[in-house]
Amino acid sequence: MLATRRAALALSSLALFLAGNSAAAQDPARMDALVAASAAEDAYMGAALVAVDGEVVFDKAYGSADLEWKIANTTDTKFRIGSVTKQFTAASILLLQQRGLLDIDQPVRTYLPESPASWDAITLRHLLQHTSGIPNLTDFDDFGTWKYLPTTLDALLARFSDKPLNFAPGEKWSYSNSGYMVLAAVAQEVSGQSLDAFMAENIFTPLGMDNTGIDRSEEILPHRAAGYSPSQQGIVNADHVDMSIPQGGGNIYSTTHDLLAWQRGLFGGHLLDARSLAEMTAPGVAAIPGSTYGLGVIRTEDDSGTLVWHGGGIEGFNAYLAHDPDRDITVVVLANLNGGAANTLGQSLLAMARGELE
Repeated sequence: MLATRRAALALSSLALFLAGNSAAAQDPARMDALVAASAAEDAYMGAALVAVDGEVVFDKAYGSADLEWKIANTTDTKFRIGSVTKQFTAASILLLQQRGLLDIDQPVRTYLPESPASWDAITLRHLLQHTSGIPNLTDFDDFGTWKYLPTTLDALLARFSDKPLNFAPGEKWSYSNSGYMVLAAVAQEVSGQSLDAFMAENIFTPLGMDNTGIDRSEEILPHRAAGYSPSQQGIVNADHVDMSIPQGGGNIYSTTHDLLAWQRGLFGGHLLDARSLAEMTAPGVAAIPGSTYGLGVIRTEDDSGTLVWHGGGIEGFNAYLAHDPDRDITVVVLANLNGGAANTLGQSLLAMARGELE
């Protein structure tokens, strides 16, 4: 991510705001002031939502969906959600397991027999938890030279299937978008339809997520935000990436309201059965400090309680989606301006909703 003086000022402004404000938690005016402080410093544009006990307590949009045409973001604006996509892929794999069509503890080659011999010990669980050792495609030196071009899932897999593993499967944790591309291929092979079609039929439509789908660069999509990045000269148009590339791991667009519907469906038992949900959200492998990586989601357990969450970042967009299952709190922050504001604001809104910033 690019760092700017304005972003730094915004974070310091937020710190001062939080330190000096003792208003009641879950106050929407207080939440608005928090997010507006970041937007005023040109560190954030997007939409944010907080729901507690099934009720939306904060729901507002900031900044522009299109700066060149001066079109404002709204609470119905569609944003790319980056790696928040991974939990949808994980849920799809678990749905296929529920139906007896796969077992996440079986090797990848069970479902993709043409996989290289180096993958023999890699299971679907390894892919879901980023412990496969498959190198991360988006870290390759040449990624910046071809990320602008349309591609296919087979072509993506061919770019890394002949590469040596970074480590033995299960040996350690290392984030890999490549693993989720392989999961997309497994889902396609097992279900007989693309992962995109499977999600639409089994997740988006049943949960009423009418404003969520697979982002396609060439598609005319009403209410889709343009993506921006900070620079030393101010906000600029973000670099391009063709949306055929982040398959399985970063190619979904959505809205704050639809992501709330997703959380309600997922944690309300309307999608996965209790066993599958527990498997998805259980403590996983050690990942970022203080957290473990489950199946497409991060789990944090500390003095504040349990949190199941994930962030997302892609050219021009950042996202934060978190759920506190004990207090039934959901926080969604979507941004069409790159930077750390989505995560920072999301964590602060969560603390407010939990009553920790009295």
